[in-house]
Amino acid sequence: MAILGFLVHTVEDASPAVENSMKQFEEITTYGIHEDCYVVAVADTPQPELETLLERVKALDGVITCYVTSLSLEDELQE
Repeated sequence: MAILGFLVHTVEDASPAVENSMKQFEEITTYGIHEDCYVVAVADTPQPELETLLERVKALDGVITCYVTSLSLEDELQE
């Protein structure tokens, strides 16, 4: 599995609703809201599915974009 750390930039006041929507994604864990407009998240999913997952998050109401903060592929490289 790939482990992706990312921030989800939201429009003003949308962060709580976006975070609640993201909690429905099985492969995502959220870690709260930073500076009122960023949802802090980590995804654990196969590397080929990362781009699709980020596109699904970007499609949520209130999301401006996603910023990747870290990516680990070590587990996949060992398989």
